[in-house]
Amino acid sequence: MTADSPRAIPLGWLLAALAVWLGGTQLLLWRFLDIAPWWAYALGVSGVVALCVGIVRLVPAALDSGVSIRILVVGFVVAFVLMLLGGQGRFLYANIDWQVRYAVLRDMGINPWPFVYTSRPMPDVLRAPIGMFFLPALAFKAWGSRAGDIALLFQNSALLGMLLAMASRLFAGTRARLWALGVFLAFSGLDAAGALFVHGGLADHLENWAQIQYSSTLTLAFWVPHHAMTAWIGALLFLLWRTGRIPLSVFLAILPLTLLWSPFGLLGTLPFVALAGIETLIRRRLRLSDIALPALSSLLCVPGLLYLGAAGDDVGIRLFAPGGLRYIVFQLFETAPYLVPLALVARTGRFGLPTFLVIIACLLLMPFVQIGWSIDFMMRASVPALTILAVMVADAVAPGDQGAPAPIRLWLLLALVIGSVTGAHEIRRALTQPPAPEVRCTFWKAWDQSFAAFPKGSYLAPLPDMPAWVRPHAPARASAVEPEQCWRGDWYRRSTG
Repeated sequence: MTADSPRAIPLGWLLAALAVWLGGTQLLLWRFLDIAPWWAYALGVSGVVALCVGIVRLVPAALDSGVSIRILVVGFVVAFVLMLLGGQGRFLYANIDWQVRYAVLRDMGINPWPFVYTSRPMPDVLRAPIGMFFLPALAFKAWGSRAGDIALLFQNSALLGMLLAMASRLFAGTRARLWALGVFLAFSGLDAAGALFVHGGLADHLENWAQIQYSSTLTLAFWVPHHAMTAWIGALLFLLWRTGRIPLSVFLAILPLTLLWSPFGLLGTLPFVALAGIETLIRRRLRLSDIALPALSSLLCVPGLLYLGAAGDDVGIRLFAPGGLRYIVFQLFETAPYLVPLALVARTGRFGLPTFLVIIACLLLMPFVQIGWSIDFMMRASVPALTILAVMVADAVAPGDQGAPAPIRLWLLLALVIGSVTGAHEIRRALTQPPAPEVRCTFWKAWDQSFAAFPKGSYLAPLPDMPAWVRPHAPARASAVEPEQCWRGDWYRRSTG
């Protein structure tokens, strides 16, 4: 089906819709903090509109660049099932990280904007990548807590469904697209083999077998969809640029808008941005739009950048020592089963050897970087590289003459089968544990249920430490009324073995 068909949507229009979605999040932050006069919103909306017009005009209107309605529907259905299995909407079990996230959604829903927490002597502003919560919180305010839960489910399903539909343009034909989707959903390191090697058995949550980890696709969708979505956007934009479907300007313009969903995905995409920039300069293809459009987008994101960077002393960036032997064993089970065979065919692959070398550099070096108190940088910033690697694996195992030689194909298929055990464990937990209960307490108390040993600095900033441009001037006091229990019944905690 071609782009000029009435039942196909041009790729440029879908990318513009993505820019509206993410740009609207930036404007909602202004309202959340109450930092902008009415005319600033008019300028902001005008900036988003100008950005969208630029995207539509700059994306080539090739005959094959449209996405059919059927593919959009299929993408939404696949995404909806993933989000549902991950506990969004609270129809099924949700992993314990959602204890805090549902509390944040509740706080944003029941309290007037802006608000501060007063559990400590100095008032605290909710300062975190809260882009995922704005629209569900508005639904919560209008129609109640259950509406907020459902809105979160449909919002994330629609966004991921749109990304999957746009990613379909990377593959020619239905069979190739189905193969690619299967590889993407099954993609994981060989966690089951690693757990058996190190511990002699399989734990409930396989990926923590080495105490450092790269996450499978299903783990990302279930545990951290906001981090994953940002990283998947970055990887998709790079691949669309790499295959000539979008110009550099569009690739760079959309990226800053993802900050409020997760800065980690953007950080993980930067090495591929550097590759794209270097190649553009070497080929002398830099255009004025490659500077102007990203500059406009970045200007819209200045308040969001100031907001996320406020009071970052507890977050910080530092070197991390994963341990020599542990690091080697980890890489042998997580990355080597894919990188080694692909190294034999990367030079002739359609994404080029430089792309493959950037993937290797990212996956080998990211375990040595830490931001905050956990290994979140390693787990989340690695997602763009892992996603692009998954696409390269999909190319290699695709049936027909375009795939890799038979021995390489068989090796990669075996790695995918073993890796899929990780996702199967996540699905099993989702279907066998009780549905997530309603969270009825504030972020403060919810955090202490499972994460009391860890600092709250990744979610809070003292009000005086907020930059003047983004500091709420007359915030309300968040409700401090806490129930005896945050939720009814027990919330299952998985074992990591």
